[in-house]
Amino acid sequence: MRRTTAILLSTLLLWANLGPVWAQSAERPELEALVEKSYLELLELSPQLSFTEEEIRAFRKRLESEKRAEQKRLEREERQLRQAIKRARKQLAELNRRADRESEPVATERRQLHCRILKLERQWRLKRIERQQGVKVAFANKFAKLDLITQWPAKREEIERIIAEGRARERRHGDVEDIGIRLVGEGQEKDIKLGEEAIRRMKTYGLMPPEVEDEELTAYVRNLAEVIAANSDLRVPIRVTVLESDEINAFALPGGFLFVNTGLLQKVETESELAGVMAHEIAHAAARHGARMMKRATIANLIYQAAQIAALIFTGGVVGLGTYYALQYGFFGLGMVLQLALLGVSREFEAEADQLGVQYCWKAGYDPKGFITFFDKMASEKGYVRAVSFFRTHPPFYDRIVATFSEIMYLPPKPDLIVDSPRFHRAKRRLERVLREIKLKEREKPTLKRLPQCDEEETKQGESDREGRGSHRDHARPSLER
Repeated sequence: MRRTTAILLSTLLLWANLGPVWAQSAERPELEALVEKSYLELLELSPQLSFTEEEIRAFRKRLESEKRAEQKRLEREERQLRQAIKRARKQLAELNRRADRESEPVATERRQLHCRILKLERQWRLKRIERQQGVKVAFANKFAKLDLITQWPAKREEIERIIAEGRARERRHGDVEDIGIRLVGEGQEKDIKLGEEAIRRMKTYGLMPPEVEDEELTAYVRNLAEVIAANSDLRVPIRVTVLESDEINAFALPGGFLFVNTGLLQKVETESELAGVMAHEIAHAAARHGARMMKRATIANLIYQAAQIAALIFTGGVVGLGTYYALQYGFFGLGMVLQLALLGVSREFEAEADQLGVQYCWKAGYDPKGFITFFDKMASEKGYVRAVSFFRTHPPFYDRIVATFSEIMYLPPKPDLIVDSPRFHRAKRRLERVLREIKLKEREKPTLKRLPQCDEEETKQGESDREGRGSHRDHARPSLER
């Protein structure tokens, strides 16, 4: 009896000791679920998480395997699309051989083949972008979140210790109370001519997307930019242009020229997200990143390749800029034309723009976490393609997320930071009306390129093929056909 009682007591003690461990293990999220969470969630969760090195290593290996499998899948689908295009073109060639006259049945069959070829070619181009760029973005995002789970807790403790010791101002640009007075980017006024010349050349070659001519919408974007600029280290006037472009991005040229795409305005969900992206771009201009990278280059060098592209377009070599980008470089947007030098894009400068952008948002009264939420949204974009252009001009992941949130922690607390506002949502509603009006005008506008009259879905595919998703309209050529 005593022995039985002893065994029972030992068992109960064992359960008492193991119970909390097992419960904790059962409640602990799996790594697969964690890398799907937002950066802000993981930044809060990671100090309470605990994974062994073996678990992290095994999951990293699994991600690498999934990445290779995804690339192979896309390669296989690319081949299938190329074969389908080849078959359709072969059918078109056979039609031309057997029909010496364009009867109504032949014309119908030709139109159907034309529509099918346009649709297949667009699908093939987008598939190639997914494989070459999109998969890289998607998995870099997951690896960054895995690194955050393992490395952020120690980094957070270090930041808290520095703040507790009163050493927060010792970091670079730690003098946030002196924004607007401190010396950041001396000589900004010298950059104005540089920016003006770049804009002039791009317009000359027809490489600048059309401006949105709606005073209500542009006034909202301009006012927001001016509020941020007034709370920044920019010492030259901010000049803001809203561009009609599906590309989800914004960019600043030397001298305080800020360009905001309608694609970005559509994608942001709160005013703090828009403020975060704009503050980041204003930081590039304030710190003179573009001008500093131009020391060994000239605008003529940067625009030369764009001029070659323009020559191909004007002579009918390709349908439009967006199509050419996709065919030759696997991405859309002005990043190709501007190169990265004029935009001031490098790892060092991106890190500085992240830090300064967070400070400018904070100083202007906006929640600087908006940039992280937008960055996260773009990194998690399904279908890969839409995010490619943004991450070409905003590289890489883990370092900048940690650096950005570190800066947020260093900033003095400020109550009532703006996350959203009614005026932002009024501007969003106005944007949708403006874009609908533009779309109606585009349908009525004559074009140089002859496209077949496809059904509604095929027409949509054909128009996207002509314009290039994420690029601007083919507005540089004269209109010759109705």
